[in-house]
Amino acid sequence: MNKLIHSGCFVLLFILSGCSDEPQAGAPNAAVVPPPPLPSPPSPPNAGIDCGTLSFAKTSDVNALPGGIWHGELVYCDQGPSFSFVTAYVTEDGRFRIDAGDHHLLSGSLRTDGDTFYGNGVDFARAGTEYFSGPTTALFVQGSVQERSALDGRWGTEWGSYGYFSFYYGEHVYETPSSLESLAGVWPSIYNDYNDSVVSVDGVWTIEPDGRFDGQDEKGCLHSGQFALIDDGFSLLEVELTILGCDLAGSYTGLAYREELVDWWNEAITLSVDDGQRALQILLLL
Repeated sequence: MNKLIHSGCFVLLFILSGCSDEPQAGAPNAAVVPPPPLPSPPSPPNAGIDCGTLSFAKTSDVNALPGGIWHGELVYCDQGPSFSFVTAYVTEDGRFRIDAGDHHLLSGSLRTDGDTFYGNGVDFARAGTEYFSGPTTALFVQGSVQERSALDGRWGTEWGSYGYFSFYYGEHVYETPSSLESLAGVWPSIYNDYNDSVVSVDGVWTIEPDGRFDGQDEKGCLHSGQFALIDDGFSLLEVELTILGCDLAGSYTGLAYREELVDWWNEAITLSVDDGQRALQILLLL
C-alpha cells in the first residue's frame, strides 16, 4: 500500500502528465497540484474480498465505548487486494494504534456517534519505503462498533491507499486490571523499526515498581522512560520513551499493554510508539 518515491521523469509524468526536453509553449513555470481526493469507500467481504461501497448507519443514540485490544484483518484494496492479520489498541476515549503484520502502523483518534465512529490520524510508511509526502501520510477511518464485541470500518489515506478492517474483541487481554507494580522486573526486549531495514533487535529493560524504566540493546541504543496508568481496570497503558546513542534517537510516545501466557512466553508487554516520523513496536518477553 505504500509507494516508494521515484525520481526523474516518472515523478514529473505522475504530477504534470508530461516529461519532455522541449519547452511547452505557454506552459507555466510551475504548477501547484493538490493531492488526489480520498478514495471511494470499500466494503467488507461476503464471499472472498470485496472492495466495493461500504456505508455505516447509526442505529443507537447511546455512544458505544470503543476501548479494547482488538484482533482481526486489515485489508488493502489498492493492492490486489491483499490483507494482513493485525492487532489494534483503542482506549476508552478513542485513541487508537493499529499494528499490521507487515511492519506498518496506523495511529490516530476516533469519535463515536452512537454505534458509529469516525476519525483521523497518521499512516506510517513500512520499512524501507516512503510516501510522496515523506515517511507519513494523513489517514481517515470510519465504521461501526459493537461495544466489547466487534469493530468494523474502512480506512483511506491522502495518497490513495484504502481498505477496510474487521476486528474481534480480546476480552481476556483488555479487561485485565493493570498496575505499575505488575510491570516491575528485568525484561528481555525485541523491537521492530518500521522505518528501517532492521526489523528485529535484542536488548534488556529494567522496569521499576513506579513504572520508570531503563534499557539498552545490541545496536547501542539507550532506552529510558515511564509507563503510566490510563484506567486500572484495563490493561492499556500510556508510555513515554527516550532513545539515545543510536540512529533511533528521539522522544517517543504511545500505548502499551501487558498480557500473560503468550505463545511460548509466560508474560509479554507490547509497546507501540512513534516520534511523529517513525514508529517502533517493542516486545518485552519473560
